[in-house]
Amino acid sequence: MSMSNWFVLSERFVSPRVMNPAACDGDMKLRVSTRRPPPSTLSLAARLAALAVAALLLAGCGISLGGGASSSELFSKVRISGEPVVGGEMTLEVTEEQRYPVAVDISCFLVQPGHSRRLLGRDTLPANPDTSVEPTPVAGASTFRFRVQRQGRYVALCNTPLDPDNFISKQFRVK
Repeated sequence: MSMSNWFVLSERFVSPRVMNPAACDGDMKLRVSTRRPPPSTLSLAARLAALAVAALLLAGCGISLGGGASSSELFSKVRISGEPVVGGEMTLEVTEEQRYPVAVDISCFLVQPGHSRRLLGRDTLPANPDTSVEPTPVAGASTFRFRVQRQGRYVALCNTPLDPDNFISKQFRVK
């Protein structure tokens, strides 16, 4: 089947439909129709279902649509130590598992939500020498010292500048 059968340039949405699932030829190719169903049959529920399926497929491909405290193959743990009081010295330690065959830059920030973001430090993780298909991760840790000048809630956040969606974070409170 040629690619031109899959796209109709005058329409925004093309929905290939299987006409007869049992109608496979010897090469196991399904015969499909690229005709768009009438707009009245594409209900909001069907569109939301299609969006949910697409989100699940993208998540299965390693693409994240959102993030919680961690969204990373690189970072494994973040720890805050020290006395969480104004002016007290604290330490951020982030542990990594470097799987990539290239050097990776990381940056760590102290974020006071709604107020400020301060760079705590940067580090470069050396390339993983194991270039096999399933490389053995190289464990490492980066440590950054800091002091907080105001009471409140904070977030320690580490990410890779080339892919900010590759991150780890930890919330804490300073008294």
